[in-house]
Amino acid sequence: MEDSEAAFKRHEGVGPKVKQAYEEAIKQIFADLSCADLQAWDAIYQEHEQSALDTESIVDRTRSLMTKVVLEMNRCFFASNDVPNKLQTLEMLKEHFAAYEGKKWNVNTAAPDKLTRPLRMRFLDFSVEFMEQQLASQAKELEIAMAKSNANRERLQHVHDKRLKLTVQMEQQLSQYEKVKTELIKLGEALNDF
Repeated sequence: MEDSEAAFKRHEGVGPKVKQAYEEAIKQIFADLSCADLQAWDAIYQEHEQSALDTESIVDRTRSLMTKVVLEMNRCFFASNDVPNKLQTLEMLKEHFAAYEGKKWNVNTAAPDKLTRPLRMRFLDFSVEFMEQQLASQAKELEIAMAKSNANRERLQHVHDKRLKLTVQMEQQLSQYEKVKTELIKLGEALNDF
């Protein structure tokens, strides 16, 4: 722990140095802005207004304003993101892990099975989950179908029972008719004779 703190303190000046380098680079961004860049606008202005633009002062003001704006954005970036502290931490970590510099960290040397195992496991999990949902859905459908089937069986049994009762009634009526038939024939003959 003390070793890390000492390494952290050793790199205290990194943040301000980087910030200074950025500020110098920003000042150079607009250094090549010249009056020649405004010649086309100067010609248009002279044509319409019959006077010349003060391109020198425009270039100077633009250069100073743009530099000021970009420097302010840079200052806000460094302040709001704690860049000096993060740069200090980065330098400390670079120093700490310097022994590993230049090592080949190619994960693609692993076998394709090893590389794709997490994806395949996730796919299998999704497949199992999907199948469980399908089974649950089919179980519900089966339960509904069984209820309908039982209702139809009961209805068919009821129809079958009614049919048996009606068959018995018809047989009883036919046997009664057979008994009465001979008497009716005799009565019919007697009426005919009459």
